Amino acid sequence: MTKQELREYYWIQKNIKQLEEKLLELETEATRQTTHLSNVPKSENYDKDRFANIVAKIVEVKEKINKEVSKSYDTLAKIESAIHKLPHREQYLIRARYIELKSWEQIAVEMNYSWQHIHRIHANALAMLDPKRKDESK
Repeated sequence: MTKQELREYYWIQKNIKQLEEKLLELETEATRQTTHLSNVPKSENYDKDRFANIVAKIVEVKEKINKEVSKSYDTLAKIESAIHKLPHREQYLIRARYIELKSWEQIAVEMNYSWQHIHRIHANALAMLDPKRKDESK
């Protein structure tokens, strides 16, 4: 497990959040359109087409969210499997940083170590996770 693989989870989560925000915007727009459509004479098709387009976009965004969530679960399972092999202290640090997305300062306070010591533990944990990294540091 490399640092890049760990960071991938972060970016998947960010993408999901961005898609959820887009979904909220579309649902808000659909609600406005529904209210607008109920006040429009039946002969008008323009707003109905717009509403149909918004619904199609909502479906598309939901599909993208589902794909990202599935990718997230797969990535998380790989990370958890790799982390499980670490000593408890290193497990906590890697989980806090890459899964819970905590800052270095938060982790240092929670673990009661200096910021510098947290980075040493982190480097050692990454070396344990990625044997190639261990070889490169020699």
